[in-house]
Amino acid sequence: MNKNRQFLYFLTSGGLAAGLNIFSRIIFSNFFSYEVAIILAFLVGLTSGFVLMRYFVFDGKRDDVSGQAIRYIFVNILAIAQTFIVSIFLKDLIIKFYPIYALAELIAHTIGVLVPVITSFFAHKWYTFRKDI
Repeated sequence: MNKNRQFLYFLTSGGLAAGLNIFSRIIFSNFFSYEVAIILAFLVGLTSGFVLMRYFVFDGKRDDVSGQAIRYIFVNILAIAQTFIVSIFLKDLIIKFYPIYALAELIAHTIGVLVPVITSFFAHKWYTFRKDI
């Protein structure tokens, strides 16, 4: 697959997983604190993202799923740290300008989910779904 097409598939698959992440965070926020909802939603995005990346972006379906899953989780531990820190920091900043609490959470979480896009692409390409590991 050419590099531009692969990155486009990555953005599409990642966008779908991010959308599921954000949508599920909104639902989880009805039952849990914002912080807990971010973590639970990240698990939804993590699972859907792994399946989409494995089958549509990096053609990993021929390789060992357990090894890929472990590497995928490791890479995404770094991504959840980025997402969590950015989301919490921005929520507190945005709430000063937008008194609507739910809107501040949505904006902050959306930006937080977008932050690790580039680092995740290269980590998954060169580590998670690499053929020779």
